[in-house]
Amino acid sequence: MRILYLGDIVGEKTISVLKKHIEEIKRENHIHIVLCNAENVTKGRGLSFIHYKQLKGLGIAGMTMGNHTFSKSEIKEFIDDATIARPANLTTDLGKDVLYIQYNQETIALINLLGRVYLNIPLDCPFKTLESMLPNITADKIIVDFHGEATSEKRAFFYNFAGKVDAIIGSHTHIKTDDAEVYKNTCYITDMGMCGPKYSVLGSEVDGILERFKTGIYEPAKVSEDATIQLNGVILDLGKENKIEDFKKIIKAPIL
Repeated sequence: MRILYLGDIVGEKTISVLKKHIEEIKRENHIHIVLCNAENVTKGRGLSFIHYKQLKGLGIAGMTMGNHTFSKSEIKEFIDDATIARPANLTTDLGKDVLYIQYNQETIALINLLGRVYLNIPLDCPFKTLESMLPNITADKIIVDFHGEATSEKRAFFYNFAGKVDAIIGSHTHIKTDDAEVYKNTCYITDMGMCGPKYSVLGSEVDGILERFKTGIYEPAKVSEDATIQLNGVILDLGKENKIEDFKKIIKAPIL
């Protein structure tokens, strides 16, 4: 099966671009299933119910989150029933630590984990969490979105679980890395990049971020209004021999 995994989606304008182009992208790349990281969709932090429904309307089969999972408190009202895998090492009973997705006769287990380096959140160890989860997972394919800051932590996690899962896909830093590979039949990339405004700082409006760096005065970040949208991610070709391909597309956004 061929899976398009889209990196962190930033802002509602990106949803509009996907709505217009997702079917064409699927046809061009022979995609069977689309997954995404959705923790930055609503105003750059969190996921509202309306945006969740819009992503579902695009045919996205599963979503992973990250450190902004609960940045929009309304998610507590729908996450239990949603096709969302929240970070399994968060200390909460809300939501699913494994999302099972059915495709034809095969079952995919989608797992989300948070790295602990540089993230000041109370978290269980992601290594021990996945080790304890694996014996209880019944699926044909296992995909892990490792949402973390440190490249070293992501890389170490990959080597620890190579051969035990089908893919470990990094997210969170919004900058795509050039290290996609397959080792022991496990697909890996340190970060698949983001889907959002091209002229931005990780999706945020440039001037405000510049002021923050130059003056030290904190102003809440706003999603960039740039009309050019970059779509970043990877294509996983999962079978007897797993493969990973880069995905990148630049699109001029429609005026909302």
